Amino acid sequence: MDKITYTRGTYSKEAQKVELEVREDMDIHDFKILCKRLAASLGYSYKSIEEAFENKTVSKDNKQILKD
Repeated sequence: MDKITYTRGTYSKEAQKVELEVREDMDIHDFKILCKRLAASLGYSYKSIEEAFENKTVSKDNKQILKD
């Protein structure tokens, strides 16, 4: 079992550490889903995650981190 760990460098009211255990045989499509889940667990909004992963043009207002 492999792990992907994110540790926040500064204090925030959001999660400080997220650790995900993943299969060793994970393909790139599963990895994309995992990255989306990691972003959601860190507080990014669904809209900003979808924009980032669909290569849409990011509007000026959405260049900042969007959180619900």
